[in-house]
Order: sequence, then structure tokens, then C-alpha cells
Amino acid sequence: MKRALYYLLVAFYSHIALGQDTLVVRQDTFPSSIQTEYLTNSVKFTPVIRPLVPIPGGRQAYYTYLWDFGDGQFSTQESPEHQYEEPGEYDVSLYIVNNYDNGPRPKKPKTKVKVESKLAGTDKLPNIFERNFFKSNEVFQLFKNANAVPGEDMSLIVGVKPSAAKGKILLLTNEKLINPNGFIVADQSRYHNENILPMERKKELESLWANVTHTSITQSGSPDYGIREELDFRGDEAARFFNNLLDEYNTVTQYEIEGDVGDSQFSIINLDITPEMLADTNAIVTVTGIYLAEGGNPVIHKLDVPIIKSHDPNKMSVRPALMDYRLQFKKKTLTYKVQFQNDGEGDAKNIRLEMFFPNQVDVNTFRLLNLYPQCDTCLTNQDLGCYTYQIKDDDKIIFHFRGIALPGTASPTITDQDSTKGFIRFTLKSHKKLQNKSLPSYTNIYFDKNDPIRTNTSTARFRPGLSPIITLGLNAPAKHPNDEIGKLTKGLTIGVGLAPIAPYKKPYWQVELYASTFGVDYATSFFDRKGEIQLPNERGDLMYYGYSGLDSLATKKYLSLQVPVQIRYNISRYISAGIGALVKTNINLQNDQQATYHLINAGGERTEHTVNRNVEKEKISPLLLAPLMDLNIGRAYLGPAFGIRYHFDKTYKSNLNFYLMWRL
Repeated sequence: MKRALYYLLVAFYSHIALGQDTLVVRQDTFPSSIQTEYLTNSVKFTPVIRPLVPIPGGRQAYYTYLWDFGDGQFSTQESPEHQYEEPGEYDVSLYIVNNYDNGPRPKKPKTKVKVESKLAGTDKLPNIFERNFFKSNEVFQLFKNANAVPGEDMSLIVGVKPSAAKGKILLLTNEKLINPNGFIVADQSRYHNENILPMERKKELESLWANVTHTSITQSGSPDYGIREELDFRGDEAARFFNNLLDEYNTVTQYEIEGDVGDSQFSIINLDITPEMLADTNAIVTVTGIYLAEGGNPVIHKLDVPIIKSHDPNKMSVRPALMDYRLQFKKKTLTYKVQFQNDGEGDAKNIRLEMFFPNQVDVNTFRLLNLYPQCDTCLTNQDLGCYTYQIKDDDKIIFHFRGIALPGTASPTITDQDSTKGFIRFTLKSHKKLQNKSLPSYTNIYFDKNDPIRTNTSTARFRPGLSPIITLGLNAPAKHPNDEIGKLTKGLTIGVGLAPIAPYKKPYWQVELYASTFGVDYATSFFDRKGEIQLPNERGDLMYYGYSGLDSLATKKYLSLQVPVQIRYNISRYISAGIGALVKTNINLQNDQQATYHLINAGGERTEHTVNRNVEKEKISPLLLAPLMDLNIGRAYLGPAFGIRYHFDKTYKSNLNFYLMWRL
């Protein structure tokens, strides 16, 4: 039921994946099955699956296999033979991956085999899978049967040669900075009585690292990278290291194991790949496993998993695929991996990788990390069994394996598919000042004298995010309204806003909340107005005084609350423009009136007398809608800028706002 619901969600998500390609998961309708043949002391398994559908003009299509014999043993051969140690009934499954194939991924066939006593025995056949498994780490390693295709599943095999009778294994998936919800742990085998534990928080796992003094770290990506790091710890260094490692991941799966020391045991963990992975296609995610023997030091193995749209062994990936533009204060280091596979029958002797990069990446910072086939740099033009590389222009690197022998998948003597694969891993640095746009790269792969194979386009992008905005400015009338309104006075403006971290050469929205002050002064003189006014004399008695003129002055202060909404566009790195409208209301903070009378006393002497009146404040004004135009000069993406904003409303006419702003 859970699996059915999950795939319904896959179909639903395909319609709402914003800004990404539509996810289509094709289903195989061929009735895949497994044929069994009982031999003298073993069982032979043969797959019955749909014929391959080669891509027109593409490479030779082929299948790769992962057999689960139902007893904790596995094989990657096409049609393996297997001997069971104990009689009984076993569930056999086959995980199939179609490479260079234009059809859907075959369904996973299953069958049951009944093993009688005469077929069981301890004189086991050589297991090629086990023999080739522990390449990176002789104690603990992870293996994947496929890369991550959104909407499909993949299987991880966790292999361990226990160094103690008891231990614990932690599997870390869903890196927080890359894709926190890309993998769902669907199920796990229990061939060796694995005790699957509930997920715990990081703090609840801190006791595991109390006595740790050392750890070894290896890394692979099919094939092995040849990376091994040894770390020694003192005091609480181990706790800090492992807490930080666990904190990088969103999901921690753990289980306990028991077994004889040095006796290999394997667990298979099935992972569903959610449609959310589609956003990171052609990136690399890392799954980390930790084996902690009881009373011993942990062993760490990291497995790189490319996210791809289809199963193609020739690909280019980048890490990190998502970067934070807000933290762009220095050059970014990008780790690239170009992987290739010889699908012919004979060995590939010369392999040339022509890699193309965007101008935001500095190709002169190329630094090789590791490679396979393992070889040294060529010292002369006549050297073989080595590599060379050269930088062409500002966007191209040519890497050349010369005189190697990479076997082909079609060779009848191949027992290890990884031996047919090669790769290079390297880093490049970006330029310091980057535009907020994607960084696409691709590779043309030449096998000997064959036509080139172009890989996918591997794209590093900036992580979508929001940019808070702070503004402080001065507002002033651009043109005074008519005399009935009065004279507008300047005021201060303070505001906050929110917008996407400004994309490169794309319109984007921006919304703000402003608080502005302004005033209106009314001044009127009536020179020929005559009358009388009752005023107190020196003794305090009220007397009538005549006046020959009157000056009237009113001062009003307002607080204007504004919500501007606009569509903006970054014309260049230093100029940005916007157009939109704002809604505002005015709150009357002060309403003072003053009258000055020009008095005439009995002797004809003229004097002035001023009377101040406090008038009831006005009600909050109705909402006013005002169109606006806005221009920023400065740091258009992030940082400080100077702004000029013009808006017009029917009451106060033309208004200008001069401000300083900072995009965070």
C-alpha cells in the first residue's frame, strides 16, 4: 500500500515540479521472469527480460544485474550459479538496470527456489561479487547497483567484515545542503539477523563517540577513487567530528549486527528516489556509511551517487550542484567528475575527454584529484600508459589517456563491470565575482578513433532564496499640488522588503513595507479683513480689540504606511529598474492651527496677537493606489545601492523618494 501511494505521488509531483522538466516514469509491461536450473550442487539462474531497444545512432545497449539469492549472497553476473549452504526455500530477486536503452527499466522479477539437502553444502563456489567487493576498504564498504534516477529506485549493498562479534552500522542519506528529501529508505534485508533500530537524534548518538580515538575514511563512486584518510582524535575531537558529519544529513538509518570476526556479511537496502531529485539532475550526492565495532574505532565509507535522467554510463557531474549566492565572498571550488565506460569487445587504448565550461569558471585553476585507470602524467610525447591535459582558450580542457587498456563490457572474460569504467575527478575555481546564473558544462568523449559521445550537461546552480532588504531615505514632493492642498514638506522614510535573490537577466518580484513621514503647511493672509476679537488686557479683563488683517497658518504631520509591490529587472551588475504600484494610507499625527491678528489700539498703534488652536486629528485616510517607477544604482544583486523612486497619487500628486538600501 505504501509503495502504491508513493508512485501515485510521483505522478502527481510531475505536474507541480516548478521550473523543472516534467517527470515521466515509464512502466515496463514485459512479463520479466527468472528461469532456474538445478545442477549437481548448485542452482543456475537465467533472466527472461524484454529485448533492449537501442537509441537510434547511440551506443550499444546492455543490461547490468544485481542478483539477491535470498540467503545474504549476491552476484552481478548475467546468469550466475549459486550454491546454498542450508536446505530450505529461498526468495530470489533480480535488480536490472538498462544502459543506453530507449525502453523503460525492466520490472524486478522474483522467484522461489526449494533447495534440498543434496544441493546444499559448505564447499561453496567462488563468489566473484564478494571477491571484488572490498576494493576501497577491507573492512566496510557500500555498493550501488544504479545511479539515482528520479521516480525509480536503487539498491545499496552494505558489506562488512566484522572486527568484533557485535557492532553497529549507520547509513547517512539526504544531505541537507543538496537534497534533504531525495531518498526514502523503503526496506532492508535481515539475512544476518540485523536488528534495525529506530532513528535517533544527533544528541542521542553522542555516546557512540565517547571512546573513539581513530577513524579511517574511504570513498568510491563506482569505480573506487583510491582515497583513504586516517584521522586521530584527542579529547572531545571525535565527538565534534562525528556530530558535524551527522549534522550534514537529514536521515540517519542504523542497525546492529552480530557475526564471526572476519566473516563477510552483506545487507541490501532499497532506496526510493523521490521526484525532488529532479531539481539536482547531473549533480552528485554522497551516501555515507559508518561501521562501529563494539569496543573499537569506526570505519567510514562514502559513496558518491550521480543524479541522472537516464542510465548512461558516460556522464559528467558536479558538486556542489546548488550553491548559496548570498555567501559569495570568495572564489567557489567546484568538484567535477567525468565518468566513461568502454562498451565494446576489445580494449580502449586512447580516451580523450574534451570538457567545456562556462566563462564564470576559471579553467586555469584545474587540479586533478584522482583518476581511473590509474596512471602517471606523460613526460614526453612518446610515453604510453599515462595521461596529459591542456587548457584551450578560456573554456576548454582536453584530458587524454594515452596507451591504456580499458576492457569493454562485451568482452567474454569480464567478471567485474567496474573494470570497464574510467573517470577523472578534478576541481575548478570560479571567478570571484559571479553573476547569479547557472554554470553548465559538458564533455565530448572520444574512444580511440570512434565518433565522440557527448555527455549530459552538468549544471551548477545557485540555490533559490529570499533576500531581505533594508532601506532608509528622504521623501520629497516632485511638484507641489495646487494651493487648496497646501505645501508638502520633506520627511524621512524607513522600510523593509523581501525579494528573491536577484536572478540573472530575469524579471523578479519585490514587496516592501514602508513608513514615511511628511507634512502639509497651509498659509493664508487676509490683509483687508476687519473685525473685532475679545482678548484679556493687562489686568486680565476681557476687552474687544479691532483688527485690520488676519494671517492663518495650519501645520499637519502625517505618517504614511505604504506597501509597494513591483516587478524588477537587473539591467547590469550595477543598475536595476522596477515598475509597479503601492497601496498607502495616511495617519494624521499632528493638526495645529495658528491665527495672527493685526490689532489697532485706541492710539492708532498697530500690534500683532497670535492665537494657537489644537484641532481634532483627522481620521485615517482611505487607501490610496499609486503607480511607481524605481531605479537602483549600486550593487544590483546583493549589497548596498542608491535608489530613486517616483510615485503619483491623485491627492498629493507627484512624489519622490531618495534612499539608501542594502540587499542582504
